Order: sequence, then structure tokens, then C-alpha cells
Amino acid sequence: MSPFQLRSLPAALALLCAAGTAHAAGFALLEQNASGAGVAFAGKAAIGEDASAAWFNPASMSRIKERQFVLGAHYVDLNADFNTSSVTSPPGRTGSTGSTSFGDVGYIPNFHLVVPYNDQINFGVSVTAPFGLKTDYDPNWAGRFQGVTSDIKSININPSMSYQWNKDWSVGAGISAQKLDAKLTSKVNFAPFGGSEGLTSIEGDGWGYGFNLGVMGQITPNTRVGLAYRSSIEEDLEGNVTFSNVPGPVATAFSNSELTSKIRLPASLAISSVTQLNPKWQLLTDATWTEWSTIQQLDFQRKNAAAGAAALTPQDYEWKNTWRFAVGGIYKYNDHINLKGGLAYDISPVPDERRTVRLPDEDRYTLALGSQYLIDKKTTVDVAFQYVKPKSASVNRTEGSVATGQQNTIVGEADGHAYVLSAQLAYKF
Repeated sequence: MSPFQLRSLPAALALLCAAGTAHAAGFALLEQNASGAGVAFAGKAAIGEDASAAWFNPASMSRIKERQFVLGAHYVDLNADFNTSSVTSPPGRTGSTGSTSFGDVGYIPNFHLVVPYNDQINFGVSVTAPFGLKTDYDPNWAGRFQGVTSDIKSININPSMSYQWNKDWSVGAGISAQKLDAKLTSKVNFAPFGGSEGLTSIEGDGWGYGFNLGVMGQITPNTRVGLAYRSSIEEDLEGNVTFSNVPGPVATAFSNSELTSKIRLPASLAISSVTQLNPKWQLLTDATWTEWSTIQQLDFQRKNAAAGAAALTPQDYEWKNTWRFAVGGIYKYNDHINLKGGLAYDISPVPDERRTVRLPDEDRYTLALGSQYLIDKKTTVDVAFQYVKPKSASVNRTEGSVATGQQNTIVGEADGHAYVLSAQLAYKF
């Protein structure tokens, strides 16, 4: 076994379950419909206004009385900069202070279908992307040994069923098959071994399985509540790590190999309400708890590696459980147009002392505006705009070991915002 411990690799691989600063705290994506985006996803477990109810709370599908599908898309523009105030580069390398952009643009699609079976039972299916984001630093920036490019994607296929218990109460359940896919890069310092800089590239994917449960009830003539639980999902990941520009003396230690890991993505519990204040106005609220404490330590194992290949060191993250709170309103302008607005506050799961350049996550605020247009009895279109503003996030991070010539310290602050434009078509057939 090689004496080297490649501490920079787990930091990069960590992004297999951590990415970005644009949407919900941590690396979750709430953008699974445009009708909810317009109210900052307030009331999401109780409103049941279209087929996307199949995802947010299967019990709320009971409000859908005709076959319907929803097809939606979201454009995300993350504008973020990392301002480096101090840097200590590995031996033989340089790094400068100053500002570096790490934002990027992305697209999030979603599809939902609800088919009533009879007066009490509905079936549904949702295809969504509940986790992921792309961030991209300049390849020559001061923190390149801790992270350069991070591209995370997920897909969740979620069939479900609802049962209307009586005129006021419904229950629902579903199962999920979820795939996580990631491509991550960072620089490696080969100066101590007669080389210059190389590039570490990690690609991995895996499937995991879970379930979701829901209940919805009319507690007063004007107020409806919903409770929706989504289980944690353990992803069995398999992938590869590759290195470029490896000098001969450390060719074995930095050799390419396959990788495996297990990562448990968090469970969540949403409590929502919808209140009809008068014929024109609806008030929506939501409180969502997320079990981010599943992200405590990340451990990665080489598979089929060459004898003498360096081991990968586990990393501690110690994330904490968090809450997200949202309030919104819907105004019925006329028989064809609804106007929407909402505010949300999302608490970050990342402790200050564990914040990394790959995930400079902080608490964030969301302002949302939207509109819904009923084209005819079968066709509805929603559009929405969200402005997401995280608090400035300070980072003081040292990664890598002195023994391998990889130690890199970055001190600075991440700041930025995101714009999310959403649109969807809902059609009854």
C-alpha cells in the first residue's frame, strides 16, 4: 500500500451528495412545478391544484377529478462569486486573492400524470429532478485544488396512489426509484514529484429506492391542511477516478481506478395549509423539515485498484437537520387569470466550520411571483419567477496533507444570487 493519503479526492467526491447554492438549502431542488414556484412552494402539500400533486403529496391527488398531465421546465441562472482574501497554495504552486465566479446556468424538467380510477382512487406518476446543480470555477483559481467543476444530476421516478377516505380526508402513498449522476473535477499538485499540475476527474452514478406518504384534510369549511413525508434514499454509487499529467515517481499512487460508496440522501416532512380567505384570495403556508443529518461522514473505497494505489480518506461533514418556511397568496383576478406571490426562508444544514468552496451554503431568502392562465376548460398555463438570495458565506478551509504536497488553505467569502424562470402546461384529457 502506498504511504500517500489522497485527501483532496474525498473533498471532490463529496459533491456526489452536495452541490450548489441556488435553490433549497443543501443541494435539494424544489422546482418540480411552475404552479408552486409562483408562491415559493407555500401550501405545496395541501393545494392539489394540478397533477404535480402526485409528487408533493399523493393524498392531494384526490382533488384531481379528470385525467391530467403537467409538463414543466425551469431555467436557473446562478450568479455567484468567491472573493479570496487569503490563500496558502501547495508547494511549487501559486494562487492569488481576488474574486472568482463559480455560477452557471441550468435547466430542470418535470412531468406529472394523474389518472382517476374511480370516485375514491387516483393513480399518479411523477418524473422529477430533486437534487443537483452545476457550479464552475476558473481552472486556475486559487482554490482549484479543492474544487473546479461540479455537475450533479438526478432523476426520480415516483408512481403513487391516493384514496379519498371521505368527503374531507384523503391518504396517499408512492414509491421512488432515483438515480444520482455526477462529474467532478479538481487540480492535483505534482510539483513535489517532478511534475506540474494534473486534473482529477471523478464520474459516478447509482440508484436508490424509497417511498412517500401523505394525508390531506379539510379541517374547516375554508381551511385545508396536508402532511407529506418522503423517505431517505440510500444511493449505491459506482464510478471512476482518473488523473492527468501524473509523473512517473507517483504513477502507482495516483493511478486510475473504479470507486464505490454509499450515500443516504435525506428524508423530509412537509406541513402545509391552504385557506380561502374570501372569493378572491387564498392564503398558503408551509413548513418543511429535512433530515440533513444523514450527511455526517463520506467514505469512499477504491475498487480493482493497482497495488500501491493511495487510499481515500473519509471526511467529516456533520450536517444538521433544518427547516424551510414559506407563505404565499393567490389572487383570482378573473375567471381566467390567477396572480401569485410568495416568500420563503431556508435554513442551511452546513455548520460554519464545515463550509467548503464546493458548497459555500448559507441561509437564503426567496421572493416569488407568478401567474396562471386558464386557456380553456382543458388547458392551463403557469409562469413564475423566483429571486433567491443566500446570505454571504464565509469559508476558512484547509484540505490535503503536507506529506503529499497537496495542502491548500483558502479563506474568503462567497456571495451571489439566483434567478429561476419557470413555465408549465397542464392539460386534461
